[in-house]
Amino acid sequence: MGPYDTLNKLEELRKKLNMYYSFLFATFLLYIIPVFLPGLSEIFMLFAVGATVGFIMISARSKKVTDEFKRLYKETFVVQLLSERFNDVVYDWEKGLNLDFIRSFKVVRQGNRFKTEDYLCARYNGVRFEQADVTIQYHSSGKNSHTTTYFKGRMFVFDFPSKNVASVRVFANSFMYRASSNNKKVNLENVDFNKRFDTDAFYEHDAFYFLTPQMMERIESLNNRYGKVAVHLMGNKLFVAINMSSDAFDHNIRQPIDYPTESAKINADMQVIVDIIDTLSLYT
Repeated sequence: MGPYDTLNKLEELRKKLNMYYSFLFATFLLYIIPVFLPGLSEIFMLFAVGATVGFIMISARSKKVTDEFKRLYKETFVVQLLSERFNDVVYDWEKGLNLDFIRSFKVVRQGNRFKTEDYLCARYNGVRFEQADVTIQYHSSGKNSHTTTYFKGRMFVFDFPSKNVASVRVFANSFMYRASSNNKKVNLENVDFNKRFDTDAFYEHDAFYFLTPQMMERIESLNNRYGKVAVHLMGNKLFVAINMSSDAFDHNIRQPIDYPTESAKINADMQVIVDIIDTLSLYT
């Protein structure tokens, strides 16, 4: 199935799903109308009984259509574009990065709610990387329950064989909810960089080894482009976390599907990976 055939099928599924949503909304109105028009409650109650059965059936169908839409969109259209841009592509939209693996990044404070998807492992210009969408939250239970989002965005792991240090972390000032560490704060010679970023390292000399003037400039450039960036070099692995409001490689099912628009969006999601590798010169 070619990309345009895929998009036509996706558009059919999208329209069907929106029709289901309209029915579910109408069913919802049957439940709330008696609140405002109590005199009609008995009449609407009869409709509500039948609507409840329909609600259950349509909810099940809408979930099935949603799952089919995601599967078709991800496994055909997204995979095709990923394979055109990267080498050795392994993509699993239902899978994410392992929780223990993310904890080992020592970048984001760990909460008690965790979600990850859109796992991608591939190579770009010889650099192997892994990435996924990640959401980490802390939910407090009880009478005054509250949910705090520690992180929502994308996490990346890059092979960086030309560097090998114990641990050097760099956080943009805007990056909140940082993971604790045994590292010690490091003040670099670049005063302006110190004002915009917080740096710590297990060994101070590792920070000066990794954060050359060129690397500091590159990290600033990356943060200016995306904001709320954290970088952690540990061993010969570089971990990057970027807070982002939207998930990668997704489509808003409420919006019509257009091939050039979808292609541009997925390419923009891929460009983040390319920008990190190119900007930080991970291939050198």
